[in-house]
Amino acid sequence: MNDKKQVKLSRRRFLSLGVGSMGAILGLGYLGLAGDFLNPTAANAEPLQAVGKVSDFPEQTPTLVSYKGAGVDEGVYVVNLGSEGWLALDFHCTHLQCGVNWVDSANKFMCPCHGGVYDIKGHVLSGPPPQSLHRRKILVAGDSVQVGGELS
Repeated sequence: MNDKKQVKLSRRRFLSLGVGSMGAILGLGYLGLAGDFLNPTAANAEPLQAVGKVSDFPEQTPTLVSYKGAGVDEGVYVVNLGSEGWLALDFHCTHLQCGVNWVDSANKFMCPCHGGVYDIKGHVLSGPPPQSLHRRKILVAGDSVQVGGELS
């Protein structure tokens, strides 16, 4: 004779265990996402990258360069202001993220999408942009110009 006891698991118990387990897995996933949202990596934590030599950037003429930021190519205008120092300005308009262009004849950055206009330092002169162009970290060390994460 067989003395083994068969354990029967009711359908209701089986479903409640399954749904409870799936809920716990989804809850842990959302908890991980919430942790990433509440503790993001600092934008300026990405390392600086060389984008050229000092001689590549004439005074008072913004030069568009690209570098790998957060795994994608980022467009940045490097501006040599002479005695006033250096700036690295993100090339995205702060209105709807269109790429701005430096127009030599006007001595201004202009957004082709909605008419935003910025001065050489990235300050809004006219149009719909709510704020100045975002700045990137910039370091001029010897003959090397390096840019990196966002400052503002």
